[in-house]
Amino acid sequence: MKILPGNVVLVTGASSGIGREVALAFARRGCRLGLVARRREALEDVGAEVERAGGEALVLPADVSDAAAITTAVERTIDRFGALQVVVPNAGLGRYALAAGQDPLEIEGLIRINFLGTVFTVRAALPHLLGHPPAHIAAVASSAGLIPHRLGSAYCASKAAVIQYLAAVRLEVLDLGVGVSWICPGAVETPFFEGARLDPETDLPLLARLFVRTLDAAEVARATVRAVERNRREVAMPGSVRFFALSRRLTPTLADWINRKLP
Repeated sequence: MKILPGNVVLVTGASSGIGREVALAFARRGCRLGLVARRREALEDVGAEVERAGGEALVLPADVSDAAAITTAVERTIDRFGALQVVVPNAGLGRYALAAGQDPLEIEGLIRINFLGTVFTVRAALPHLLGHPPAHIAAVASSAGLIPHRLGSAYCASKAAVIQYLAAVRLEVLDLGVGVSWICPGAVETPFFEGARLDPETDLPLLARLFVRTLDAAEVARATVRAVERNRREVAMPGSVRFFALSRRLTPTLADWINRKLP
């Protein structure tokens, strides 16, 4: 779909990192933004940046793992702006540990925020999007949903679930004027790793450390905007992620062997 000044965009996880950059990218196009995250103060700072960039902001503190809260956020966005054209489910967190010892509550938290947070956001917005096409859903997933790695069993599973959920939704709505995309970046320079217990310099697979460059959050934001404009299905980035993901699909046994031998 063509992004026009005045289009209404809802972004979750908008208080920092990729979500903040996505909000600013749409603001520069003159869009009106519903900004969702748990931290009001940080959201208000992003809202001020959105206004300075040429957009209009509505700050909506909410936890995406709470279905009622995200439904209210969607409704408030539509009440304020009278429309909703684009939804960017971006909220997520990482917690890395060996599968045998990971805290069950931590695993549940990953699934609730990364997967169910996306599901609840899409479910709340979809009736309006279907009733007012053209519209688009562009979720920020992760290369971890395409390429599993040690220490990331729960995180990889949560992101793979996001991808499969959106792939199924796309089959249901594409002919009804609603596009669906998922963006799968590798490591991104954001606060993500601060609470994830993962050092990207030592804990990621060797091939990833050698050949997959760390992305800037603004790059991911630009790719998200392009995915909406071009109705891209899947965007894996950078190019080396696309190569490794394809290699895994074609030769999974070899990929497993390499990852075991080159941890």
